[in-house]
This record gives sequence, C-alpha cells and structure tokens, in this order.
Amino acid sequence: MERFIVASLLLLLASAAAVDGRMGRAVFDDDTPRDRVLIGGDEVATACNQVHFRTMCRRLTKLPGVATPRQLLLASIRVASDRAKDAKIRVAEYAARTHASGPMKSITDTCREGYDNVLQSLEETRQLIEAKGTRFDLNSKVSDAATHADECNDAFADFPDIKSPFAAMQQNVYRLVNNVLNLAVVVQHAEAHQAKLPVGPHVH
Repeated sequence: MERFIVASLLLLLASAAAVDGRMGRAVFDDDTPRDRVLIGGDEVATACNQVHFRTMCRRLTKLPGVATPRQLLLASIRVASDRAKDAKIRVAEYAARTHASGPMKSITDTCREGYDNVLQSLEETRQLIEAKGTRFDLNSKVSDAATHADECNDAFADFPDIKSPFAAMQQNVYRLVNNVLNLAVVVQHAEAHQAKLPVGPHVH
C-alpha cells in the first residue's frame, strides 16, 4: 500500500508540473471537463475531481466555511483527524474490553500507534499549510499521514486468520487521509500558479 501512496503522489506531482506549460490548466484526470480550471470557476468542485474518493470529498464541500480549495483541504484535515482520533479510542476500548492478548494485542497496539501517528502528521501538515511551508515538507508530512493510516490494515494482513472488527473504520480513515494527500498537491500547485499570474492594472 505504501507503494500505492508514493506512486499516487508522484503521479499528482508530475501532472501538476505539466500545468504551467498548458496555459494555466488545472490538474485533470480523464473524466474532468477540459473547460474547468482550478483557478477560477467552481474551484472546490474541480479540486474534488482530483482525488481518489470523490463522493467523500464532495460531502465536505457542503461544510460551513468551505468555499475555496485551501478551505476544503483544511476541512479535510480536520475531519480526517477527528476520525483518526475516534479510531484510536475505539481500538483502545476494544483492547480493554476483550483483554486482547497474543496476536490481537500486537495488532491493536499497532493500530493505536498508527492512528496516533496519523494525528501527529495531520497536525504538522495543518501547521505547515497555515505557515505556508515548503512543498517538500508538506508533501512529506501528508505522505507520512497516509502511510500511518494504513498501518492498522497492514497489522491485520500479517495475521490473515484474524478478522478485523474495525474494517469499515480502517477504510474510512484511510480514504479521508488519502484525499488529504491528493488535495494538498492540487492546492499547492494551484496557489503556486496563481502567484505567477500577472497583476491587473491598479485603479486610481
């Protein structure tokens, strides 16, 4: 799964890098209308076209205060953080209730640590966004979050005879964080391109 995350990030970065040579087009995928651009028009809806889990992204566009791709990214981080926090609590409660031992204790310990790392990486990502940190640092942090979001899945995969009681929760957290990864790349490129646009004439 980590290879998928890295490949996804590299693909998005390569797509974004090609935009400047295409007269300011946004990062498109096959089913995005070619007359839609990220800067101008329906920016938020277009941003959601760039993620893997679009329905989930579009739900977040309805949240109060989400009117720009940057606000969508920050909202996605908040929601992903909330879900990761809930997941950590749920795993801890399950481990205590069932007196987890043996392989299940190893799994639940990995899950709790993974979700704790997701929370830390997302908070550091949020801080970098607010501080307008470097693209490299931001991509590194959000990639870390996506990797940690899948650690619980990997823990269960190591013990295929044990069925996960958290399967839906694991999937939900991973998809939210994966969308954060994609949105971070898109927003960074869009804002970098916007900064290069010529400033219009001043009105005196």
